[in-house]
Amino acid sequence: MTIVLGLSLYTWVMIAFLVLLLIVLVLGDIGDLGFDSDVGADIDTGLSPLSLPIIAVFGTAFGGFGTLFEMMEFGPFFTPVLAIGGAMLVAGGMWVVMMNVFVKTQAETKVELKDLVGTKGQVMVPIRPGQTGQILVITEARGRTLVDAVADDPISTDEHVVVDSVMGNAVKVHRA
Repeated sequence: MTIVLGLSLYTWVMIAFLVLLLIVLVLGDIGDLGFDSDVGADIDTGLSPLSLPIIAVFGTAFGGFGTLFEMMEFGPFFTPVLAIGGAMLVAGGMWVVMMNVFVKTQAETKVELKDLVGTKGQVMVPIRPGQTGQILVITEARGRTLVDAVADDPISTDEHVVVDSVMGNAVKVHRA
């Protein structure tokens, strides 16, 4: 393999991707780069295996394994093949770890309307009979949450209300 400034090309690849990995670690995803796919149907795939951190881990591992296998004189064919295999295992393992640690352990932030029955809220958008307004409720899952609300009587902005029941995608309220 070619030697540049006293280091093999594999070592330079490892250094370049290690620098990229450290930049991503410090700054987060840079400019939302990466290769994600749009699955559609409101399916959230979580972390893409082709995200910038995973690509940086792959490149770093490829350079590291390539350097090791080159020093062990595996030859011009087996060195890159084994380096790719090792890098795929490391990057795949990192992807699995990141999925389990960062994506799956995130708190669920969906608010079920049925769980709001009996909750107190404050009117943010006035409620008129036959028209939907909005109330602000404090939930454990999301904190401050705006919810569509209906009422039998008109209720103006900043009045306090109590959630009585769920009506479709809104809650029915009355003055507190």
